[in-house]
Amino acid sequence: MKIKFLYIIIVIGYCLLNISNAQTIIEGKIINKSGNPIPDASVMLMIPADTTIIAFNFSNSNGEYTIATDSRSEELLLMVTGFNIKRVIKKVLNHSQKLDITVQEEAIELKEFTIKSEKIWGTRDTINYVVDAFRDSTDLVISDVLKKMPGIVVKESGQIEYRGKPISKFYIENMDMLQGRYRIATHNITASDIATVQVFENHQPIKAIADIAFTDDAAINLKLKPDAKGIYTSMADIGVGMNDQFLWKSTLTVMFFGKARQHLTALKSNNAGIDLDQEFQLFYDDNPIISNPVSSVVQPTPPRISKNKYLFNQAFGGSVNNLIKTKDDTELILNVNVFRDIDDRKSFDRTRYFLPGEDTITINEQMDSYGKQFNIDGGVGYKINTEKNYLNARFLFSGNTIDYTANIFSNKNIKQNGENNPIKTSAIIHWIKRGNNTHGFGTELNSKTHYHTQSYRLQVSPGMFDEVFNEGIPYRAIRQDVVFNSFETRNGMRFLSSAVWKSFIFSPAILFSFEHQTLNSDLSKSLMGDVFSEPVFDSMSNDLTWMRLKYGFSLYLSFKKRYFSFSLSTPVQHQYISLKDAVNLKEVSQNRIIFQPQTNIGYNINTHWDISASWGWYNYNPSLRNLYSGYILQNYRTLSHYDNRLSDTYGQHGSLKLHYKDIISFLFTSVEFMYNRNRSEIMYAQKFDGPLMKITAVSMENTGNHLSARVSFGKGFNWKNFSINTEASWGKGVTPQLRQDSLIEYNNQGLNANMTFSLSVTEQLQLANKISWSRISGNASKADKLETLNSFIEAANLSYIFSNSLILSLALEYYDTRLEKRTQDFFLLDAGITYTWKRVRLSLDYNNILNTTNYVYAYYGTLNSYYSEYRIRPASIMITARFKLF
Repeated sequence: MKIKFLYIIIVIGYCLLNISNAQTIIEGKIINKSGNPIPDASVMLMIPADTTIIAFNFSNSNGEYTIATDSRSEELLLMVTGFNIKRVIKKVLNHSQKLDITVQEEAIELKEFTIKSEKIWGTRDTINYVVDAFRDSTDLVISDVLKKMPGIVVKESGQIEYRGKPISKFYIENMDMLQGRYRIATHNITASDIATVQVFENHQPIKAIADIAFTDDAAINLKLKPDAKGIYTSMADIGVGMNDQFLWKSTLTVMFFGKARQHLTALKSNNAGIDLDQEFQLFYDDNPIISNPVSSVVQPTPPRISKNKYLFNQAFGGSVNNLIKTKDDTELILNVNVFRDIDDRKSFDRTRYFLPGEDTITINEQMDSYGKQFNIDGGVGYKINTEKNYLNARFLFSGNTIDYTANIFSNKNIKQNGENNPIKTSAIIHWIKRGNNTHGFGTELNSKTHYHTQSYRLQVSPGMFDEVFNEGIPYRAIRQDVVFNSFETRNGMRFLSSAVWKSFIFSPAILFSFEHQTLNSDLSKSLMGDVFSEPVFDSMSNDLTWMRLKYGFSLYLSFKKRYFSFSLSTPVQHQYISLKDAVNLKEVSQNRIIFQPQTNIGYNINTHWDISASWGWYNYNPSLRNLYSGYILQNYRTLSHYDNRLSDTYGQHGSLKLHYKDIISFLFTSVEFMYNRNRSEIMYAQKFDGPLMKITAVSMENTGNHLSARVSFGKGFNWKNFSINTEASWGKGVTPQLRQDSLIEYNNQGLNANMTFSLSVTEQLQLANKISWSRISGNASKADKLETLNSFIEAANLSYIFSNSLILSLALEYYDTRLEKRTQDFFLLDAGITYTWKRVRLSLDYNNILNTTNYVYAYYGTLNSYYSEYRIRPASIMITARFKLF
C-alpha cells in the first residue's frame, strides 16, 4: 500500500495541471455492495494505449469524486483503488458524465501489494521496474538485477546509464545520501529488500526552478519493501582462499533507511583483487576531482576488464554515510571514505610512434611497478529543497598520498620513484528564493570555490636526456620536483522570472569568476651517490604565476508550452589573463571579450516519442600545465617545455537525440548524433630522438573535428524472462599533430557494439551473456594507413538452480584481438557453487581454472599504437560466507 501512495505523490502535481485546463469532467459516487460510501478511494484516469496516468483524485467522506482532463483521446481508462477494496478498471468515453462505481471490499495483506503480475509500469516521466519480476535466486545485490532491466546499463565501473546516458542522481527513498558514490549502495544493498527501481526522466532535482530550467537528465530511485524500512540491518562477508599465497576478503555493512534519516556504513578488506577505489568511485561531476600530476611514473596500463581479474592488492577501507531529514524538509548529509591499498603490476608493452613517411619508432618494455596509496575524501552538506526556497551548502575535501616504484627493462634498465601528495577542498553554495507572485520572481545565487595543491617528485635512474642536462655524458640520476597550487571561484547571481511575456521567461544574471595558479619546479641531477645538485640553468626551473579574471552578464531565456521546452543562455564576459615568469623576468597579459551561448530544445511528441537538441560555443585557454617555459620531465622518456604565449581555443558542439519508449512492450530505444569542431592558435610539437620525446609549443593555427552517432536498444519479454540491452556507436574525427617538424592530420574512425542479455532457459537454468566488438582504423594525411584493429569479447555466465539453497555456476570469457596481421586470443574459465543454509550463504569459487597468465590487448592513440601483455591473477580457490547479523 505504501508503494502505491508514494507513486501517487509523484504524479499528483502533473495531474493537478490537467484539472486546471479540463475539458472533460467525470463525477460520481463510490459505494460498496451494501450502498455505503467508500471514502479516500484513489480515482485515476489513464490513456488506454500505455496506461499513462493523466488525472488523479480521491473520493471524499461521502464517497463522492470528481476528476477532470483535457486529453483528446477518444476513450479513457478509469481506475479505482483503495485500502481493502478490489481494484476496478472501466473503459469510458471521453466526455463529461456522471458515473457511480460499486466496489468489492476484501481483506488484503500488505505483502500482496507488491505487484508481481507487471514488470514495468509508469507515467510520462517516471518508469517503475518491479524488482521481483526481474530477480532470481542467483541475484545477490541490487546491481545484479539492474543489469537485467531493459533500458538500464551498469558499466564495469559500476556507473549506471539509462538509454545511453549516465544518470544524474541516485536516490534511496527519494533521498540522495551518497552524493554520487552510489556503487556503495548498488553493490551492498540486498536485492530482495528492494521493491521498485524508479527512473525519473527529464529530472530537475531543484523544485524552485522546475518551471524555468529544463533538462533531459535521468535519475534512479530505489523504493524499499515495507519490512526493509525503518530498521537497522547488517550484513557480513568473510572469505578465505589460496592461489600462490593466502587470500582473504571481508565486508561488514550496517544500513538504516527511514523517513527522517538514513545511514550506510561499510568496512572492507581484501587481497583478492577487489578495488576499494572503484568501490568508492564518484559518478557526479560537481565534486572535487584531483587532476593528474604534471610529472608521473611510467607503469603498466591496466586493461579495461573487471579489476578482480588483474588487480594484485592489499586493501583496507571504509565508508560512512549519514543523512538526517527534519520536519521542514531540511537535509543534513555527512560522507567520509577512507582506504589504503597496494597495487602490484607487471606487463610487457610495445609502443609504436608513427612518423611522417613510413618511419616508426618502436619501444619494447618489460615493466613492473609497486604502488602504495592512502586516500581520504568526503563532505558535509546542508540542503533545503522546496518550491519557494532552495539551499545547498556543501564542503568537500579529498586528499591522497601515493608512492610508486617502477622498473623498466628495455635497452637498459631504468628505475623510477614517484611521490604524489594532492589535496583538494571545495565549498559550494547554491541558493534560490522564489516569490509568491504569479510569475514567481526570485533570486538565484550559485557559488563554487576550489583549492587544490599538489606536490610531486619523480626520480629516474640512470639520468635521461644526456645532451640537454650533462653535455651528452651519461650520469647517475635525474630528479624532478613540482609544486602546483590552484585557487578558483566561480559565481553567478540570476534574477529569476524578471520579465514574462506569454510563455517566455527572461532571467538576467551577473557572472564573476577568478582563478589563480602557481607552478614551481626544479630539475636536479646526481653524478654519483645520492647527492643531487641544484639547477644550474634557468631552463631547468619554473616559478610561474597565472591569473584569470572573468566578469560579465548573461540573459537566460526559457519557454515551455505543454510538451515543448526551449532554453537559451547568452553569457558575455570580459576576460583578463596574466602570466608572470619569475625565472625569466617576463610578464604577459591578454584581454578578451568572450561570448559563449548555449541552447537546448526539447519536445515530447507523445507518450512514446521525444526529441531534443543542443548547441553551444566554447572558449578554452591553457592553464599553467601547458604554459611553463622551463623543462619538466613528464616521465622518463618525455621532456617538455612551452612558451609563455597566451592562446585561445575556440569551438562549437551540438547534439540531436531521439528517444522512444513503450512501457507496455518493455521497449526503450534512443538515437543520438554529436558533433564537435575546434580551432586552436597553438600546437604541441613532438620531436623524437630515438625513444626519447621532447614536447614544445609552436604558434600555428589548426582545426579538428569529430562526428559520432550512438544507438541504444533495450527490450524485455515475458517469455523466459528474456531481457536484452544493446548499444552501437560510430565515430570519425580529424586530429592535427605536429611531429618531427611535419604537420600530420590524423584521421581516425571507430565502430563499437555491445550487447548484454539474460534468459531463463528453464526454471532451473539461468543464462547471462555479454558480447563486445570494436573496429578501429586510421590514417595519417590520407596516405599512411594504419593497420585495422579488431577486438571481440564474449562473456557468458550459466547458473543451474538445483533448489533455492543450491546453485551451480559456470563463467566463460573469450578474448580475441587482431592487429598487424597477428591474432591473439585466449579463454578465462571460472566455476562456483553456492549453498544457503539457514541465514548463511556459502560460496566456493574456483577462478581462472585454465590458469591463464596474461591478458593480451591492443589500442590506438593519436598516431600511436599500443600492445600489451598484462599479468592477471592466477588460478585460485576461495570460500566465502555471507550472513545477516541483524
